[in-house]
Amino acid sequence: MGKIKVLDISVSNKIAAGEVVERPASVVKELLENALDAGASQIVIEIKNGGISYIRVADNGCGIARDEVPVAILRHATSKISEAEDLDAIRTLGFRGEALSSIAAVSTMEIFTRTPSEETGTHLVSENGSVVECAEAGCPKGTTVVVRDLFMNTPARMKFLKKNFTEAGYISDIVNRLALARADVSFRLLSDGKEVLFTAGGSDLLGCIYAIYGKDLKNTMRPADYAENGVSVHGFCATGAGSRPNRSMQSFFVNGRYIKSPLLARAVEEAYKNEVMGGKFPACVLLLEVSPSMVDINVHPTKLEAKFADEKAVYHSVYWAAKNALYQKNEIPALTLQAEEETPVVSFTQKKPVFAETKPARRPVMMQEETRASSEKKETSFVWAGLSRAMEKKQEPAMHEQTVFSQTMAEAEKQTTKSVHTLAEPATEQTPVMPTPEVHHEEPLQEEKPAFENKKVPDYRICGTIFNTYIIVEQNDQILLVDQHAAHERLRYEALLKQFEGQAVQSQMLLIPVTVRLTATEDALFQEYRETLTAMGFEVEPFGEKTVILRGAPEDLDEASLRSLFIEVLGHLGEKRQDARSEKAQRALYTIACKSAVRAGHHLKEEEMKTLLDAVFALDSINTCPHGRPITVAMTRGFIEKQFKRIV
Repeated sequence: MGKIKVLDISVSNKIAAGEVVERPASVVKELLENALDAGASQIVIEIKNGGISYIRVADNGCGIARDEVPVAILRHATSKISEAEDLDAIRTLGFRGEALSSIAAVSTMEIFTRTPSEETGTHLVSENGSVVECAEAGCPKGTTVVVRDLFMNTPARMKFLKKNFTEAGYISDIVNRLALARADVSFRLLSDGKEVLFTAGGSDLLGCIYAIYGKDLKNTMRPADYAENGVSVHGFCATGAGSRPNRSMQSFFVNGRYIKSPLLARAVEEAYKNEVMGGKFPACVLLLEVSPSMVDINVHPTKLEAKFADEKAVYHSVYWAAKNALYQKNEIPALTLQAEEETPVVSFTQKKPVFAETKPARRPVMMQEETRASSEKKETSFVWAGLSRAMEKKQEPAMHEQTVFSQTMAEAEKQTTKSVHTLAEPATEQTPVMPTPEVHHEEPLQEEKPAFENKKVPDYRICGTIFNTYIIVEQNDQILLVDQHAAHERLRYEALLKQFEGQAVQSQMLLIPVTVRLTATEDALFQEYRETLTAMGFEVEPFGEKTVILRGAPEDLDEASLRSLFIEVLGHLGEKRQDARSEKAQRALYTIACKSAVRAGHHLKEEEMKTLLDAVFALDSINTCPHGRPITVAMTRGFIEKQFKRIV
C-alpha cells in the first residue's frame, strides 16, 4: 500500500467532474441551470456532433463581473450560498460551485460575459481547468459559454458515450424538461445547424407542451391544481387517451427543478388507477412549490433526486391534483371548418377544473361500475378476418397469405406434443401424451398450407367457450381450458421470431400512411434502431422534425393502435438493460404479437376455434404465451370424478 498524500488539483478536479459531467447532456443541464439562476429570459443552445465536439449556451441574464470571471471556474466557487445554514433554504438551481470547474477540467472552455453596468465584456479561455487567457472583449449583456472537445483528456470516459444522435437526444430531452419547468423563458435548441426546439416564453405552459410533444398530446391535457399542507401543485395531466407505454412523458418539478421521483409517479398512477390500461402510464407535467426547508435536493451529484420532509403531504397533494384533472367535466369536441383546407378540425375550450377549490369526493360505486362497463364496450374488437377466411374452401393462395392467421400457420413447423398445466391431478394418474407426428419427406406443395395440415393432430372435441375467452376442449380423459389470446399470441410470436431471424418479416403496406410524433428520446431511439425496426416489418422514414411516417407495419391495425405499437416497440428497444440488441428485439416482438392476437372477450366461431387449436397442438412442448402466462390448463377425469365423489 502506497503513502497517503493529497491529490494534485488536476486529478481531484477530474474526479469531481466524473460525478457531475457524465455526458454532453450533463454539461448542457449545468449551463442552463446557471443561465436560469442568472435571470435569463432568452436562452439559445447550439450543439454539434451530439455535443461531443461543440456546445454553446448563450443567455441574456445578469452576466459575471470582470474580476469574478477567473474565480468562477474554480472548484466550490459560487455566489448562491455563503453559510452552511443556506443549505436549508436553497432557492436556486445551482449552489455547489462545481459546474464550471467540472466542465473546464475535461474540455476546452470559453466564457463571454458582460454585466449591465459594464461597457465592455470579458473573454476567458481555459484548457483542462487552467486559465489560458482572460481579457476585455466586446459582447452583449449576459453570458455565453462555449465547450469544445469534451473529454479530450479523459479518453476512457469518451468510449462510454453513444452515437452522436443518441447523445443529441439526451440533450434535447433535458432542454425539453427545463423548458417545461420555466414556461416564462424562451428556449431555442439548434443541433448541427437545424432548429430542434423553440418555445416563445410568456408563461404559456400549454404552449410549451404543444411545442415539445405536439398537438395530439396537448389536446388531451387537462389543468391539474391542488394546494394543502404547504404543498402547491399545478400543471397538466393527460386523459387516458394521452397515456404512454412508459414514463417518458411524466415530468415533475420541485421549485423549478426537474427531478425523477418514484413517489410522485406512484401518486399520479394511483390517481389514474382503473382509468388507463395495464402497462400504460399517464402523461403529465406537474410543478410543485414546496418550502425549501421541506425538501433536500442535495442527495445526488446530479441533483435529479429529492428527499421530502413530509412525503405523505407531497403524495397527497399530487394525488388530488391528478384527480382534479381526471374528473373534470367531459368536454364535447366542436367541429369547425378550416378555411384554407376546408377539413374538419377538433377544437377544445379549456374549462376550470371541477375540484380546483375543494377536495374531490370519491366516485360513487354505481358510477365506478358504469365507467367500467363503458370502458369494456370501448375496447377495440380485433376482427380476426384471416381466421375466418382460412376456413373457407380453396381461396387463392395470394389472398390466403394476406391473412394474419395464415402467416402464423406457415411458420408453425413444430411437433405436435403438448404440455399443459394440471390442476390437482391425482398422483396415480398419468397425463396422456399426444402421439408424435409423422415425418414427411415429400417436396413442398405448390400451394402453401398451414404446417399443422401435414401433421397428425390428436383427436379432440370442442365443447364450447366461457367468458368468450377460454375454449373448452375434451381430449382423451381430460378437459382442457385454452386461453384464446395467449394461444394466438404465442403463435404470432413464433411466426414473427422465425421471420425476424430469417430477415423476412412480412410488412403490410398501409393504404393511408400514419404519422407518429416522437419525443427527443424516442427520435434518438428511432435513429439508433432504424435497421432493427425495418427487420421487424416497419416501413418507416423521417417526416419532419421529431416525426416519422409509417408506410408499412408487421400487423394490420387501426391508426391509433399502430401509433401506440410503434412507440411501445421503441420503448422496448430503449430499455436500460445490458442485453444484446437481438434480445431487446425479441421483447419488442412480444408486443407486436400481443397487439395482433385475438383479444380476450372476442367471440370466435367454431371453425376459428378449431383452426386455432390445431395450430396450438402443433407447438413444440410450449404452453405459455411470450409473457409467461399459461395457454392451456388441464383437469383430468379422475380429478373431476373425485369432486363429484364418484371415486375416493
